This record gives sequence, structure tokens and C-alpha cells, in this order.
Amino acid sequence: LGFMVAAFLFDWVRQGLGEHGRLTLPLINTEISAYRTLLLVALGIELAMLPVIYFVRQGAEMTDDGVKITPEQPKYPDANLWDSFWLTVRDSVQATVKLFAGLLRQSGFYRLIAFLMLIAFLKLIFMQMDYVFPKFGIRELGEGAPVGRLVAINNILIVFLVPLVGALTQRFSAYRMVIVGGALSAVSVFVMALPAAWFQVAADSPLGRWIGHGYLGLTGDVHPYYVMITLFMIILSVGEAFYSPRVYEYAASIAPKGQEASYAALSYVPFLLAKLLVGTVSGTLLAKYCPEEGVRHSGTMWLIVGLIAAVAPVGLITLRRFIRVQEAGREDQILAEHDVPLA
Repeated sequence: LGFMVAAFLFDWVRQGLGEHGRLTLPLINTEISAYRTLLLVALGIELAMLPVIYFVRQGAEMTDDGVKITPEQPKYPDANLWDSFWLTVRDSVQATVKLFAGLLRQSGFYRLIAFLMLIAFLKLIFMQMDYVFPKFGIRELGEGAPVGRLVAINNILIVFLVPLVGALTQRFSAYRMVIVGGALSAVSVFVMALPAAWFQVAADSPLGRWIGHGYLGLTGDVHPYYVMITLFMIILSVGEAFYSPRVYEYAASIAPKGQEASYAALSYVPFLLAKLLVGTVSGTLLAKYCPEEGVRHSGTMWLIVGLIAAVAPVGLITLRRFIRVQEAGREDQILAEHDVPLA
């Protein structure tokens, strides 16, 4: 929901001020650009959340027996603020070293890391939506293009698809659903690599006009890219609904008893790896295939992104005998599939 609000705000500020418009701050009589205004709006939202965070109940823990409230006790009652800070840092470092020392002795840990490294290629798609897609949309569709509303299609759909897909696929193993969802997500990117002219008929149809005029608020002819992007977002959302929740489930289900939280926390590793990937390729792709001025070959750019994302499902299939680990409560599926030895 937060991503959806941000997407609509992105368009609202840009369309209100103009792509290169400026806002004058009344008290300090200073002008800021539309994009700095976006940062100011984000800061205001974060500040508004502080009172909510302040009143969050401390010591609340969800257990198998329900919510348990344990009042927090000061860890260093006799230390001042500065000493407490350094003692906290010291203890955190020691706890982290101890935690990873234990994880490194478990064979399942290495398999999980290999699994998460492959998932990073899927998360690259979503990183591209932040780093590449806005520039691509503005350069191909023109200044003021509603790229935020286009991204919001994914945010809206995922709210409804995740519980629906989860209920329909709960009897299947998490690893298998990650493969299915990963394949759909990778395929979705290849839609953007197709010639835009192929979608002109769809753009001129009642459905295309509804997308352009009804949902996006456009006037005049609907560019075929709007239909392509909508289809891309729909397929991507279905794929995400299949694989994304199951990544966290898989990490927790293969964890040794008592270490579920440690394994589940590692599920965020793909986001970090995806940021490294996107940081190395996004600028180059935009500059070479979707420049601000000159001839563009945006289809080639998306083809490259799709090929990178396809590493995930291909790797999960070809390497499953080496990286797959038995999931808790899934022994029957493992035995039935006969494609992986029990860990």
C-alpha cells in the first residue's frame, strides 16, 4: 500500500508542478524543483509516522500461543547514554559473529544463500522499476507521462492476488511455486522487448482507450506502450504473487528449529544483491538504448533485462538437486517429486 501511495504521489506532484516546474516555499522564499518537492513530501510523510512509531507497544512478541507481552528491562541500568550506545554496539557485534559462526556450520545455510542469490535476479526487475522505468517512461511517452499510475497497477493487483494465489497453491511446495512465479516474472519483461507496433490495434480498441483515458487520464490517441506496460505489469504481478511470499516461507521452513528468524531475515539478501546488479547496469542501459536525445532502442534494453531475470528460474530448475532443501511439512512432496535428496 505504501508503494501504491508513493506511485500516485509521484504523478500528482509532477503533473501539478510540471516535469521541470518549481515550488516556492513561503516561509524561506526558496524555490525547489518538482523532484526536490517529491523528496520534501516524502520527508513530511516520514515525520508524520514518528508519533505512530512512538506509541508502538514494546515487548510484544507473537508466539505459538498467541501474542505475549514481555516488559523490556534496561540492559545497562547503570550506564549513561554514551556508554549504553557503545555497549549496545559491542554486544550486537558479538551476537552477530556468534550467529553467523553457527550458520556457517550448517549445510542448509549455503544452499539457502545460493537460492537467494538466484532470487536476486528476479528482484532486479523491481529495482529496474525504480531506477530505469521512470526515465524510460518519460523519454518514450513524453514529459508528464503517468509512469506512477502504471507502476501502481502492480501495487493494486498484488494486494488481491497474494491471498488468492496463496490459498490456491498452499498444498504445493514453496520451491516449486518460486519456480513458477519466477518464470512468469521473467517472461513479463519480454513483453516490453516486443515491437510497439504489434500493440497498436489493442491501443485503439475499447480496452486500450479505457486504459489510457479511463485509468491513466490521458487525452487523444493512446500510445501502444501503455498497453504493453499494462500487460507487463499484470503478468509481473501474477508471477510475484506466486513466488515472493514463498521465498520467505521457504527460508523459514528449511531453518533448524529455533533459527527460523535468522533464516527468514536472510530473505532480504536478494534486495541487496539486486541493488548491486541494477547499480552496475541501469545507467549504461539507459545511456545506450534509451538516451534522452537521439535514436532509442528500448526494446533491446528490456530484452537484456529479461535475459538477466531469466537466470533465476533457469538456475532454480537446473540446480535444484544441489540447492534445494527439505521443507518442514513437505516430506510427501519431496518424495513424490524424486528430484532432490532429503537434506
